[in-house]
Amino acid sequence: MKSFVDSVAQWSRFQRNRNIVIQAVFLFFVTLLGVYFFVRASGLELSLSHFSSRAGFGLSHTFLVDYTSNDSRWVAYFTGVVNTIRVCLVAIFLTTLLGTVMGVARLSKNFLTSKIAWTYVEVLRNTPLLIQIIFWQIVFLQLPQISEAITFGDTTAISNRGILLPWISDNGNAQVWFIFLGIVAAGSLYLSYFLNKREDVSGKSFSIFGNRLNGNLAGISLFVIVTIVTYFAFGRPVSMDIPEITQNNKGTWMQSGGFDLSPEFAAILFALVIYTGTFITEIVRGSIQSLSKGQTEAAQAIGLSKYQAMTLVILPQALRSIIPPLTNQFLNLTKNSSLAVVIAYPDLFMVSRTIMNNSGHALPVFFLILLTYLFLSLCISLVMNLINRRVTRIGA
Repeated sequence: MKSFVDSVAQWSRFQRNRNIVIQAVFLFFVTLLGVYFFVRASGLELSLSHFSSRAGFGLSHTFLVDYTSNDSRWVAYFTGVVNTIRVCLVAIFLTTLLGTVMGVARLSKNFLTSKIAWTYVEVLRNTPLLIQIIFWQIVFLQLPQISEAITFGDTTAISNRGILLPWISDNGNAQVWFIFLGIVAAGSLYLSYFLNKREDVSGKSFSIFGNRLNGNLAGISLFVIVTIVTYFAFGRPVSMDIPEITQNNKGTWMQSGGFDLSPEFAAILFALVIYTGTFITEIVRGSIQSLSKGQTEAAQAIGLSKYQAMTLVILPQALRSIIPPLTNQFLNLTKNSSLAVVIAYPDLFMVSRTIMNNSGHALPVFFLILLTYLFLSLCISLVMNLINRRVTRIGA
């Protein structure tokens, strides 16, 4: 017995052996916990078979999906996912522009400009996002009633029911035309890249009838010309849909046509853009300040203006340190969009909550919500990692 104890003591003197014991004990308790949860979950109803049933509820916002209350719950859920993706994509684009502009403004030598940017960051960054969403909802609901709507040239109407803007309507071949334009846009981008790369390597510039064109202008010109020509070749596939506000026989004011920017969508969009923009502002400011002042001085020494120095020298180098934290802000924005439930915008979470109340199956729906947000976050991370790899590549 004594020899066994001595052997164990001798074996345990080595750090590697003690680590093995600790890991084995930890794995044992994790396994027990996993078995416990598995046994408990095996008695629960985790299937999503009830999603095939009729939804039985309407949605105030539908985009790309012609949803009705007679459709299945899967269609309703997919409509909520589309609404979430819609607000997130628009918000990501706008908040990036806002954060970049305000980040540069923070470093402006103009006292008023820099203080406005500082106030924007310090006030809105330290205010809860939920409060901002409700605030913007109240603001949009305080707009004039539809009978007293503010109009601009009979093309735009602003009321507490939303903002009506001119939009495009399909005349029959719009989908085919847009697909064709997408292919042309990809070709124009490749042409711009090819001409710019050739000019950088060989010094040969592209010219038409003796007029020199850089790669960017050549690509834009190609896209514009092809768009105009194909618009008439496809028989004018789209036309302008002008919004209208009319009064029926019963005295009720009705709005139709155009694009309806509802108070709910506008409130969640404004709040996400302005709130997330404060963090992006600080990211841009810090990344620019991390660069050596010699970069700015060198740009000025070769005759570049302040705008050229910022767009051609400073920001391209700052992107290396901007992209990683910017990815985190995009992920936060996507997850924060679930707060739209407080103003009844039918996003992914609100539609799922309605399905839970109707079906009585909360746990499987919550798992589906988690997986959906996880999928959206992974897609954003994948795109941003590809961009980051391109930006940080040596010689890019």
